[in-house]
Amino acid sequence: MSIKRHIPNLLTLINLFSGCILVYLTVFYSVFEFKEDFNFNEIVMILLGISLVADLLDGMVARWLNVASPIGLQLDSLADMVTFGVFPGFLMTKMLADASQSTSVMFPPVAFFGLLITLFSALRLAKFNVDTTQTTYFKGLATPANTILIFGLFILTQTLSNDFMETYAFNSLIALTIISSFILVADIPLFSFKMKSMKLKDIFPQIILLASAILLLIFMGLSALAPIILIYIILSIIFKKTFVHA
Repeated sequence: MSIKRHIPNLLTLINLFSGCILVYLTVFYSVFEFKEDFNFNEIVMILLGISLVADLLDGMVARWLNVASPIGLQLDSLADMVTFGVFPGFLMTKMLADASQSTSVMFPPVAFFGLLITLFSALRLAKFNVDTTQTTYFKGLATPANTILIFGLFILTQTLSNDFMETYAFNSLIALTIISSFILVADIPLFSFKMKSMKLKDIFPQIILLASAILLLIFMGLSALAPIILIYIILSIIFKKTFVHA
């Protein structure tokens, strides 16, 4: 039995393992919240980074080793569903629960509206699996990018004043949940980093995004994550003609 054909699947399972831990930490956040050595944001960044790298490499390694398989494709989608579907949905649910003004119940049922992100992530992944045109660009926001967006929003809510959170946060998060879910499945072309050409005119939006991301991260830290995704969407709309060809 060839070991190399299992390497891509191992990377996918690393993605899944990190995703499972992310879901666990989100669900049991209150258990760890007051422990001195527990920094939720840092742990999420590490685990999310591991998942993103593993998700990027599994397909590349499979093609490089010439061991791509239907099982690998299905496993990749299942892993992505946990890390980039269940986790952001649970994180939004937590944010909605925290922002809710309901005091009559321990956990307001309306917070489960955040799981709309999980449902639409499943639709997004299913659409991607059967769409053969998404080779050099995406139609709709990819689930990893959407997860970064939701985590970025979580970071931003920690920087807002209590007055703002009490007055506007809940309705704002409901609206953002709807927008996030819609953009996952919308037929909006968004560029990827799978470039067919390295000519400057063809990779210009990617260069602008990388430069913007670096600058924002330097000056804003993790609070820059959500703005970076917003810039990505805007750049994709502006430079649509550079990566979508009739």
